[in-house]
Amino acid sequence: MTEPRRAGTVRPYVRFAVGVALLAAAAALLWSRRGDLAAAFEAAQAPRLGDVAGLLACVVANVVLTAAYLRLILSRYGRVGGLEMQAVIAVATLMNYLPMRPGMFGRIAYHRRVNGIPVASTARSIVEAAGLSAAIALFLAAVAAISAAGGWSLWYGVAIPLAPLIAGAWWFRRTRWLPAALLRYLEVLVWALRYHLAFAIIGTPVSPTAALAFACVGVIATMVPVVGNGLGLREWAIGLLAPFLAAAPLEIGVTADLVNRGAELIVIGTLGCAGLWWLSRRTR
Repeated sequence: MTEPRRAGTVRPYVRFAVGVALLAAAAALLWSRRGDLAAAFEAAQAPRLGDVAGLLACVVANVVLTAAYLRLILSRYGRVGGLEMQAVIAVATLMNYLPMRPGMFGRIAYHRRVNGIPVASTARSIVEAAGLSAAIALFLAAVAAISAAGGWSLWYGVAIPLAPLIAGAWWFRRTRWLPAALLRYLEVLVWALRYHLAFAIIGTPVSPTAALAFACVGVIATMVPVVGNGLGLREWAIGLLAPFLAAAPLEIGVTADLVNRGAELIVIGTLGCAGLWWLSRRTR
């Protein structure tokens, strides 16, 4: 029994080390291509303050929408306050950057102790939310692919599900699923805006179709359980796909996602600390 337990304890730290190594490799790649990147940045205009502020605001919107749709799914099993869920998700997201994904387990323990929701129910809601997220990301990825291949308007494909989702969320609010799907759908679109702004900040704007495709890749990479919040994995996924999705060099894709990650860390760090302070006062 000792060896399996020891392996189970060590494995999360190995995954965290893999994520950090991937992030370090991305930084090393950018350092090795620093001449090309410097030339590209010199040719581009200085980033507009509006783009930077917009990127930070998009990260805030992602956190708010994530908490809202997770609360809807969890509401089938127990009651959690709106502001309370915002604080819990902000803290959990921040803690998930650490080894062993303590944010997820901390959220499960919090809902059990404070909200009286069984561990199995919270775990089930996490799986359900992941399945919903994957389905929406795959659908929007298909929309982006069809738009790029067939020359069709991306906006038609994106807008088609909105009307039934909004109508269903209004008429069938007790189901919780349709309102949650609508919020998650909007959140992935916010991710697309994040990538649009991140590429614009480094002076390499991409099309809306490419931004939506990057958003789907980023969402799926973040869900991979190898490392928390897709640390390192997401940067390489965006970089490797940049030549195919946006005709941009690998290092440009990595740089854009590092800009995205930087904005994420600023916002998550701020909201996570504020959420931890709010929850500690509330539970005390």
